[in-house]
Amino acid sequence: MKHHLQDEDTICAICTPFGIGGLGVIRMSGSKALEIAQKVFVPKLPPQDLPSRRVRYGYIVDPQTGEVIDEVLLVYMKAPWTYTREDVVEISGHGGYLVLRKILEVLVRMGARPALPGEFTKRAFLNGRIDLAQAEAVLELIMAQNEQALKLAQRQLEGELSERIKALRDRLFDVLVPISAWLEVPEEDIPAPSKGEVLEGIRSVLREIENLLRSWEQNVIFREGVRTCLLGKANVGKSSLFNRLLGRDRAIVTPIPGTTSDVIEETVLIDGIPFCLVDMAGFKKEPKDLIEEEAIKRAKLQIKKADLILFVLDQSSPLEEEDLSVLEEFSGKRAILVLNKSDLPPYLSEDVLKGFEEVVKTSALTGEGIEELKQKMVSVIRKSYSVGPPSEIVPLNTRHKTLLERARGRLIFFKEHLEELPWDQVALELEGVMDDLGEVIGERTSEEVLEEIFSRFCVGK
Repeated sequence: MKHHLQDEDTICAICTPFGIGGLGVIRMSGSKALEIAQKVFVPKLPPQDLPSRRVRYGYIVDPQTGEVIDEVLLVYMKAPWTYTREDVVEISGHGGYLVLRKILEVLVRMGARPALPGEFTKRAFLNGRIDLAQAEAVLELIMAQNEQALKLAQRQLEGELSERIKALRDRLFDVLVPISAWLEVPEEDIPAPSKGEVLEGIRSVLREIENLLRSWEQNVIFREGVRTCLLGKANVGKSSLFNRLLGRDRAIVTPIPGTTSDVIEETVLIDGIPFCLVDMAGFKKEPKDLIEEEAIKRAKLQIKKADLILFVLDQSSPLEEEDLSVLEEFSGKRAILVLNKSDLPPYLSEDVLKGFEEVVKTSALTGEGIEELKQKMVSVIRKSYSVGPPSEIVPLNTRHKTLLERARGRLIFFKEHLEELPWDQVALELEGVMDDLGEVIGERTSEEVLEEIFSRFCVGK
């Protein structure tokens, strides 16, 4: 499917975040970008023209009133060597929202229109500068919350996933060519394709798709972090542990049970793996008021989303019914038993350890056992997800995963029924798999899918 821009208009947007700052940037892209810039920009010094890729210093002036709006630096970049492959003008002014807004209003009055979310990147895709997987990587780059997620996004933007998808399509094309040739000229003396060779080609592509899909869970880990919930009854030291793992005082800690009444989230990087730590209200069998009731309700919602549970017990106190009620909440979840307050005399029976493969003793007060707990967290995740070095993980997002799973399903069916399928059906099935792979990089993608993808971008990107 070939995509075209729906119109030839010139778009503009504020590219820097809302707020007050030293610098604010407005971008224009389209066939009239230079013409509009020449109407509103007055250089401080001659010449009056705007050569491509030269920074000019001057003023943005309202042509209708002669009012000077801002002192700016302006760069004109001639197509096609620009972000969108269209003529682009970037104006760097002062970072106040009002002044940027006034510049934008003048540009619109002179013939530009406000850009839609992600429209600059969408034009870069539609004009062939990047493929769809690379366009998505732009958003991943902007949204990256840790260094590993940033590296994955950079590799996707550089085309690593795209190259692997193209290689798979080329391999399928090599399998399809002799089949298509035989079907198109059956009267010629062309030998029938070998189903054994076709099967080997299918198996080869299927193996590579399986390898790609194995990277999916690891992508989620590095991009979103391991969602790690600290659970336990009130006053077992969850918030103190949260602060110790984080390395700073984020959660409020007091001797009063039930201090934490809302969900607090922070991300910490441990041995290269981002853990999204979630501190929440302590469980109570009978909440005393609506606040506690709502806090426990929110905590239960967090448990459902958790990748890892740190079940915290106070080892200096006897096991209570409320401790047991917490156990029921995360049954079947990946969990580490944390016996906190190890600086105090132990009271808990060894029977408590039954059912837990991973147990760590800690003291949030002294810091004892915290490093051991961190390493245990890393060990559990590496073992559960077979997490390797980030350099070995192929960048994938949810859309890619869905398409690859669909291609895998087709190939598995195809492999199991190859002997009974006529050659024209074989060709049709291979073309379907190639279409699925083509959707990953945007060679065959509906307008609805494009709108959904680019609507997640901010305005100005």
